[in-house]
Amino acid sequence: MKALPVLAGLLLVSACASVDPVAERAGVMASLAERDGPVADPVMPRDGETVSEAMAVSLALAKNHRLLARLNEAGLARADQVRESRPVNPIVEVVTLPGDGHGRVWDVDLRASLLGIAATPWRAAAAQDRYEARRAETLLATLDFVADTRRAWVEAVAARQRLDLQARIRDAAAASLVVAEEIRAAGNAPELELERERVFAQQAELDYLQAEHAALQARLALGRQLGVAVSADQLPTRLEPGAAPLEMLETEAALTASLPLAAARANVEATAGEAGLENWASLLEHVELGGVFEREDGDWTRGWMLEFALPVFDTGAARRTAAQLRAEQAIHQHAALAHEIRNALDAVQAMARLAERRVSHIEEDALPTSERLMDATMRQYNAMQVSVFDLMATVQMRSRTGQAYVDALADWHRARIALEQIRAGGSPAMVTVSTAGETAPTRGEGGH
Repeated sequence: MKALPVLAGLLLVSACASVDPVAERAGVMASLAERDGPVADPVMPRDGETVSEAMAVSLALAKNHRLLARLNEAGLARADQVRESRPVNPIVEVVTLPGDGHGRVWDVDLRASLLGIAATPWRAAAAQDRYEARRAETLLATLDFVADTRRAWVEAVAARQRLDLQARIRDAAAASLVVAEEIRAAGNAPELELERERVFAQQAELDYLQAEHAALQARLALGRQLGVAVSADQLPTRLEPGAAPLEMLETEAALTASLPLAAARANVEATAGEAGLENWASLLEHVELGGVFEREDGDWTRGWMLEFALPVFDTGAARRTAAQLRAEQAIHQHAALAHEIRNALDAVQAMARLAERRVSHIEEDALPTSERLMDATMRQYNAMQVSVFDLMATVQMRSRTGQAYVDALADWHRARIALEQIRAGGSPAMVTVSTAGETAPTRGEGGH
């Protein structure tokens, strides 16, 4: 009898439950701000301004319709949770027939599924677990989208910076070719030197066109991510190095914050609860109890009815085994995901340390060395001790060092974004979150 008040309260709460898609979407965005920091208001850059990384994130969150559609998943998850938390509706059957002059005959049956009512608390608990899992997946998708937006911004800025460096090499090669043609016309250089400069200029032009194509593709990819077009002038001209070393993560902290792991954990709890419920549902697939009211000759008679399916041909063994296997599958997926997150975190942190070493080496050694070589070559060129060909080769070396620096900065920013993504609970690199082990709710066929 103690279960009756609990069941009555549950039925009252579930009957009054409602779905507010706006509130669900706002809840996801509030959780995003807690994990990844506040999001600025989405505004396009004014004349002369450029799109910063933070501005790119705010624009993408407001303008990307694929993300906005994905955010509706939170409302859908809430709707499914409310629906699955309610018992199966009772069935009313009314039959009326002529009474051969004695008035009409009425037969009214009211019946309800015993399992559909008694199992409501268990189904509500499983539905709540699935709601938590899907909400975590929606927040995860949003966090990963933010990280993808930051990566797209880094790629677009790096591509523009590489294009600027390649333009310098092309211009230097063109100037070198003009000087080589003048020297050859004066008879002061062999034909081989002139051909070498022509090949160098042509290769520099091809490299520039390739860099221009890469910059265009990166900018278009950023525009697709933002949901609005971005011009080349609206991008910063260079990536800035970090002001402080990257902060590494403890493995346990990453596992605690991980949304993929939280979704997998909720899936384990849901499948375990459904497997326990299936032990009864497979045997009592169709059990209905109800009242019978019959009116004949103006008098009403009352009775009751019990209807159930005999588990003769199908004892439900296959359904019970399948439910247990789904629960075991969810447990194995949770364990595998935890292992993959640990490995991915190790890989990201190794990439971060290597990127910091590369940036430090280029800033402290390679760039100063190439600068000193450039200064020395210019002095000797002005003193007519080296040829224009030697000068152009030095310019090319200097530009290549600059391109290596851009690549190292881009790797550093990729590592920073990956660490921030993991710290906020997002998907680590090389880890694919799958919900293949999820099962359909175990409500009996026909709602019984």
